Amino acid sequence: MSDLFDKYGHPIRVLIDPDCPSDLFDKSGRPHIVVETADGIDLSTGEFLAALLKGGNLLHIPTNAGWTETVVGSGVVSQEPTRHYVNTAGSAESEAILSAAFLGFNADVDLDHINWGKKLYVMLNYTRLGSCATAIARLQIKTVATRGALAAKGIGIRLDNLVLKGESYGTALGVIDLATALASSRMVRIVIIHYPASKIEWYVNGVLKGTQSTINNIPSGDDDVFIVHSIINQVTASGAVSILHHPKVWQEI
Repeated sequence: MSDLFDKYGHPIRVLIDPDCPSDLFDKSGRPHIVVETADGIDLSTGEFLAALLKGGNLLHIPTNAGWTETVVGSGVVSQEPTRHYVNTAGSAESEAILSAAFLGFNADVDLDHINWGKKLYVMLNYTRLGSCATAIARLQIKTVATRGALAAKGIGIRLDNLVLKGESYGTALGVIDLATALASSRMVRIVIIHYPASKIEWYVNGVLKGTQSTINNIPSGDDDVFIVHSIINQVTASGAVSILHHPKVWQEI
């Protein structure tokens, strides 16, 4: 890129090239700038990533090991390097659950607790396979490791068959219709942002799809917490698969 201005007319400035630290301009004539954090870390150096990460905890959650598996009826689960899935398979009233404790994420609270007073991002790629009218799939961060709607503090997503909704619980359950119907086998990117004592936002493929701003539906305080991925087909004898890819969580310190 060699443009001197962006599409809005703002002059483009570039970080210093670490291989040419004394140059005042780049080869396109754009002025170099020095960007530092408040404590003097030069973001044009290899410390850039460290400066970003020290403001919070970033966890890329493994999908291939360490999850507790629970199945009922014909339910099936699988843990793999780039995804895991829960599958009802073909029998009615079948369910499948993968759950794991959420450990060591916040200072100044118990090691198995999450601090809902800190800003939190939940980021994942997600796919549903197979249409089943009565299937309900969920991915939740909550205080119990069981399947079902939130009944205590937590946040997450719910799919009624292929229709995506947001769930959250502070002192009561709140459900937000995200006006999104997934296509079977088509992956989407989902981001949930929890703003303490303020709101929760759900994004799908980079677009804001829903906001929860009712305080009773926003978790607060600190509690023990699990991440739970589940599906049930209820009365329909049909297979439905919920697939979680590359889940990540970031929370401010």
